[in-house]
Parts: sequence; C-alpha cells; structure tokens
Amino acid sequence: MIEFLTALLVIITAFYAWATFHILKANKAVVNLMAEQSEALTRPYVTVGTFLMPDSPIFTLRITNTGKTPALNLKLTLDRDFQKYGRNSEEDNLSSFVAFNEKIDSFPPGSELYFDLAQSFVIFGKDTDKATTPSVFSIVAEYGFGNKTVTEKNIIDLRPYYMSNLPDNPYVDQLKKLRESIDKAGDRIQKGVENLKK
Repeated sequence: MIEFLTALLVIITAFYAWATFHILKANKAVVNLMAEQSEALTRPYVTVGTFLMPDSPIFTLRITNTGKTPALNLKLTLDRDFQKYGRNSEEDNLSSFVAFNEKIDSFPPGSELYFDLAQSFVIFGKDTDKATTPSVFSIVAEYGFGNKTVTEKNIIDLRPYYMSNLPDNPYVDQLKKLRESIDKAGDRIQKGVENLKK
C-alpha cells in the first residue's frame, strides 16, 4: 500500500511541476506582452507626411514626434533630391537642409518641422521636371529610444492629390470678408476725414 501511495504522490508531484512550469511560461508571456504595450505607449513615433493649407496650393512636408518621449539621434534621409518650388539651386534642395544632413540629438514629443515643397501646379504641370520635383519620394527616419534603434521608411506620394479640390476653411473665408469690410470702412473714414479738412 505504501508503494501505491508513494507512486501516487510522485504522479501528483509531477503533475504539479508540469502545471507550475506552464503557469510560469504563461506569466512570462504576459509580462513580455505588458512590457511591449508599455513601450508602445511611451516610445517616440516620428511621423512624416504632407498636407495642403486651406485655400493654398502649396504642399507642405511635416515631420512630427507624436510619441511620449524624445526621439534620440534622429537622422532623416531623402531618397532623392527635391527642389523647393521647382527652383534649381542648391539652397532650395531639400536634401541639403540641415535637418536632412545632420543628426538631431533630441527631437522632443510634440516637436514639428515644416518644409514647403511646391505648389500643386509645379508638381503636376506638363513641363515639370520630375527629377527636381518628384511626386513620389521617400524619407527614412532612423532614431533611438532606450536601448533600441528604429528605422522607418515613409513614402510621400503626392499623386492622389492630382485634380483634387483644395481644402476649404470657412473661417478663412469669413476673415477675408471681415478684412474687406474693414478696408472699406477705413476708406470711408479716410474720405470723411479728408472732406472735413476741406
């Protein structure tokens, strides 16, 4: 009988060891997942994109840190030249700008860089030189946080904007109307003052 109980105890102990091992593995997986989620919530995210201002045909490139911590040693690289406004000079070549030639030691959360590219009629015009104002190009952002380094390729594709409407902002329209009204009132006041002087 003692042999039977000993054998049963060995089987139960083996089961507990097996169950404890699997529970330990599951807990380790949960801890790793929580660490990844915590990192995802607190790490920097350098986003690169373009936009059009309301009532303006100028494409603007925006580089932003939308994360919660600084992007360290940020290096931005263009895959080809882009001549600002289609002007063919070295000072208008986006790839020669400091932001694309030197590492940025720390790019804090919420920081933004803006670069005007060109008007839509320059990028999509019939006589446009695609080598100076390409409608598709990419920017690689390489940066670090903690003990990790991230390399992200951002493709800038302006082609979907071709033949699209400019964004309209009703506040801008109202401000224009208000300015016109103020200009008219100012002209009337000036005429009234001139008439009083006579």
